This record gives sequence, C-alpha cells and structure tokens, in this order.
Amino acid sequence: MRKIEIQKSSITDLKTDVIVNAANAALQAGSGVCGAIFKAAGYEELQKACNAYGHCDTGLAVITPGFNLSSKYIIHAVGPVWHGGKNNEEKLLYDAYYHSLSIASEYSCTSIGFPLISAGIYGYPLKEAWEVAIKACKDFLKNHQRTDMHIIFAILDDHILQTGRDLLIIRKDKNEPNTVNKRVFEKLYIGEKNHDAVYFHKPDELDGYLSNWYLSPLDLDGKRFTSCEQYIMYKKCMLFNDIGSAEQVLATDDTAIQQMIGRNARGYNQAVWEGARQAIAMRGLICKFEQNEVLKEKLLLTGNAYLVECAKSDSIWACGRTLQDDRRLSVDTWNGTNILGFALMEVREFLKSE
Repeated sequence: MRKIEIQKSSITDLKTDVIVNAANAALQAGSGVCGAIFKAAGYEELQKACNAYGHCDTGLAVITPGFNLSSKYIIHAVGPVWHGGKNNEEKLLYDAYYHSLSIASEYSCTSIGFPLISAGIYGYPLKEAWEVAIKACKDFLKNHQRTDMHIIFAILDDHILQTGRDLLIIRKDKNEPNTVNKRVFEKLYIGEKNHDAVYFHKPDELDGYLSNWYLSPLDLDGKRFTSCEQYIMYKKCMLFNDIGSAEQVLATDDTAIQQMIGRNARGYNQAVWEGARQAIAMRGLICKFEQNEVLKEKLLLTGNAYLVECAKSDSIWACGRTLQDDRRLSVDTWNGTNILGFALMEVREFLKSE
C-alpha cells in the first residue's frame, strides 16, 4: 500500500513495521513523543541500544529494535531546532524524514509511523513543519515507485491534526487520488434534512481560520489590516465619522480591543449599521481569502458545507450556541442568525467562480 494518511492516535499504539522517534542528537530519553516511546519500548533496553550509537547528527537517523512495542523497529530521527528559518532548518527537517524512510525501506518495512518532527519544543512553525513533512514523504514515494510504503502520521492534538489533513489535501497530486484523507464533516439539520457543516469559533481552535479574529493580513483601501475584525471595526468607526476611534482600531492588533472600540463608536446608529455591516464584512472577507492562497484553498475544500460560527454570547454574527452545545446541530434550535457563516458561504461561491 502506497499511501500517506494522518490519524488521531498515539504513535506507540500504531501497528506499523516501524515508528519514528523525534530524537535528540545525543539519543537520550526525553519528554513528549520521545519519552512516550522510551516508556512503551522499555527504557533500559532502548537506551542501551541508543547508547551503542552514541550520537546522531541533525537531519540523519538511526534504527534500533522496537523491544516492547508492537512495531519491530524504532527509527530515531533528529530534527532541527527552529532558529527563524535562516540556519538550513528546512533542508535538515526534510532530510530527517527522507533518511527515516530510506532506512525503513532498507529494512524491508512496508509501513511507518511518524510524529510531526521538530514542531514541539524545537519550535518549528506548525504549517511549515507539515509542508516539509508532506513534501519529503511524497518525494520519497515518487522517487521509489517500486517501494510499498504506507506512511502514517500519528497526531493527538485536533488543531495539529486538521492543519495537516488540510495541507495534505491541498498538496494532492492529480495522479495520486488515493494518497490523501478526505475532509470529514459534521451535520446540520434544516427541518428533517441533514447537510454537511463546519463549526468554528476561536481562531486558535479547529477551523479557526474562518473567524474574523484570525490574524491574516489584508491590504484594502490603501491600508494594511491584521485581520478581518480590524477592517470591519475600522469601517464601522468611519461609517459614523468617528475618525479618532478608527485610528485607535488601526493602532492595535488586539482583536478584542478593536471590537470594544468599534462597539463604542461615537454617533452609532443601529439601523445604519445593520444595513451596512454585511456588505462591509463581505468586502473584507473576499480580500482575506483572495490574498492568502492557503486560506483560500482551505475555504474551497469545505465544498458546499454550511459554515457556522458558534458563540453563545453572539446572536448576530454567530448561531448563538457554543461548539459544545448539541443545539448548534439544528437550525431550529439556534439562538442567532449566523451572519458570518453565511457571508463566508457567499465568499466561497464568489471564489469558485473566479
């Protein structure tokens, strides 16, 4: 089986021929994934096998038995510490994956389990870490057409998991239709019919890129905005000719402060704002996704699913229910109008037609 997939699981629970340890250069037991692997394999035996090597350079890998693990082998790959991307980090991380796959092939392994190397305490940025990992794995499969290798990334964190799956779909090769995970949607009931749906709230949560508070720079009207929220609150203040408050909105990157300033705009008129807010939001959202290709592709990958913002305290932009409230799953039990979700769906249709 030649396939790349991303699973929600602990790497020590995989039944692959080999798993990869995110190792340090000294090959000593550590914390996180490394500590979990040493504990599951048997600390004394595994440390003794690692000590026989003594050292492994960054970007390289060595192999030991799996001892008490279900996997026959453990490959210890040393990823780079992130220093801003100016110290050959990308190549070293790529090499750590590629060397691991080469060693697995040499030992006749047909399945391998990876963690996301260097993305923990080593500080490698999440999106960039996934892009390197996916590229290295796809390059290996492309360069070894006769090698049967099932590649699994074992991830427990939902945000890390979804980021990887989204990028894996985005980076799909047209001639490799079976190497990616398909998006799994939740359901939304409208009457007796159910529809695919994506629920979101905070920018640091799953699908948080849909939030107006998600930090994604956009250039509009000759100004640089750090988020859609900043743009909307700026336009709100300007709509009521409160130039001082508009300048305050531009002076901070804190979306909560921006919202507070906008709410207190002098001269505010509810009827005027209700008439203008949707058009303002749409203009900002179109620029947000047009000017960020990754976010645009992620939005388009939601297909025809309903997009629903979940916030109990917001009955206007959101559905008025939390992500943990099952009442979000039916329009009949919403306590809000979900303006943002429907605006995003309109933006998605606009982007499809480009």
